[in-house]
Amino acid sequence: MIMNEIQETKNTDSNEEKEISDSSDEITKKENSGSTETDSDENSQESRFQEYFSENVESENPKMTETLKVFLQLKNIDEELFEIEEEKGDLPDTIKNIKSGIENSERELSGIKEKQKNLLNERAGLAEENSSFEEKINKYDEQKYNVRSNSEYDEIVKTIESLFEEVKKKEARIKAIDNESQNFASDIETLEKKLEELNSDLGEKQTLLDELDEQFKQEETVLREKRNELTSRLSSDNISLYDRINKMHKGEATAIVRRSNCSGCFNSIPPQRVIEIRVAEKIYTCQSCGRILISEELTAN
Repeated sequence: MIMNEIQETKNTDSNEEKEISDSSDEITKKENSGSTETDSDENSQESRFQEYFSENVESENPKMTETLKVFLQLKNIDEELFEIEEEKGDLPDTIKNIKSGIENSERELSGIKEKQKNLLNERAGLAEENSSFEEKINKYDEQKYNVRSNSEYDEIVKTIESLFEEVKKKEARIKAIDNESQNFASDIETLEKKLEELNSDLGEKQTLLDELDEQFKQEETVLREKRNELTSRLSSDNISLYDRINKMHKGEATAIVRRSNCSGCFNSIPPQRVIEIRVAEKIYTCQSCGRILISEELTAN
């Protein structure tokens, strides 16, 4: 009887241990199941993140890909055009400056000649007036001997003296005009000599530039025709943006994003911006140098 009770107690303990073990197994399974679900969610999010940048998703959004490709082609053409301009050196600017100098000198020369002309006209007028006054003086001088009274004589003398004063003033002005006119003549001679030298220098440099233009004429014509065809595929705003940057960087308006760096100025680009540049839904420029940024993947394609 006692043995039976002991055996029943053992069996009961064994059953309780089994239940505890089974319960523990269930908890472990639930924990493992929860961990698996969490891992699955993370993998799903990562998959969706990668899918966002896949070609399938990108094709559903409006892209600037074609515009960026045109920018790349324009950059290649503008680099060649800039190299041609470098071959010509500073000749175009020098010729422009010489022409400007000629225009300024001609304008100055014309002004001095006009002033000299006015002075000579004034001198001629003064000389004519003095001649008239001298005739009057001679006439009054003859009349003073035919007067009938002292008062009449005094009046004639005063008139003659007044005329002499006027002649004296005009002669002084004529002398000043002659001095000023002489200075103008010297300035005119200097300017005419300067213009002769400028025109000679212009002729030499223009001849040299014409030779270079002829040398690169065919190549430059082809490049500009290609450029016109490419720009016709851009909006006016994009053309304005590109031309402004191209003028600033002399044929290097675009830069490639390599390893999160701008190939133009080598400054780093934030990771989020790199992703946005790769997606190509907008046109982005480098915050450091201002160049148009293009993803390296686009150039590879």
